[in-house]
Amino acid sequence: MANTAPTAARTLNSPAKVKWRNDRLFYTAMGLFVAVVAVAGFARSYYLNFWFETPAGMRRMTPLLHIHAASFTAWLILMVIQPLLIANKNRKLHRKLGYVGAGVAALMVILGNIAAVEAMNAGFAFAPDKHAFYAIPFFTLNSFAVAVLLAIVWRNHTETHKRLILLANVGILGAAIARIPSELVQAAAPFSFLFGPNLIIVAGILYDWVSRGRVHKVWVIGGAAMVASQLAIFPIMASQPWITFAKFMASLW
Repeated sequence: MANTAPTAARTLNSPAKVKWRNDRLFYTAMGLFVAVVAVAGFARSYYLNFWFETPAGMRRMTPLLHIHAASFTAWLILMVIQPLLIANKNRKLHRKLGYVGAGVAALMVILGNIAAVEAMNAGFAFAPDKHAFYAIPFFTLNSFAVAVLLAIVWRNHTETHKRLILLANVGILGAAIARIPSELVQAAAPFSFLFGPNLIIVAGILYDWVSRGRVHKVWVIGGAAMVASQLAIFPIMASQPWITFAKFMASLW
């Protein structure tokens, strides 16, 4: 009788199996990273507000902000659950929750944009020019929307889809980083919370390079587009057309 042990060992350690195991660990770890950073940032002002002194200048929590925070939290939960489902080969439930995730993302974008408009009247107490500062949440939040939309379009292309979902978090993690009680983070603002989320892009590039020897186009094209949108904020926010647009948006609230 032929010895099948070497064949079985080769199957278990085939490049495809190793790649799947590595991807499982990386995307699960990155989902946890996003959730931990977000909770750490919003701990004092929201999640653990009962145990911490409310940060100076924090807005009163309205029903709009509570629903916005709930949708954001739901997204964070999905960022942890979805990779775990794939890791456990439960693709059917993963796909079903994907529809939930699309709805959650849409709610986040709608409520986030409304909250940013409201903040020009009731928030942004720390900003020298509220109308100029509005450019930051506007561009970062809507870059999240574009990345999620593309992830939905390419949902049947696993390699592209999972990278776009991870990339989307670059657009929403800045608000959490801005609230981390660190002197270094605050001293480097606004660069810390505007460019800090790009660590996700760096991690994605490094992982692809080490595990595959090449970088996926999502990080090359999508990552470059995300950084370009961040850099564009500075000249745009200081322009008169933007100030006019921001004042018009503020007047709608």
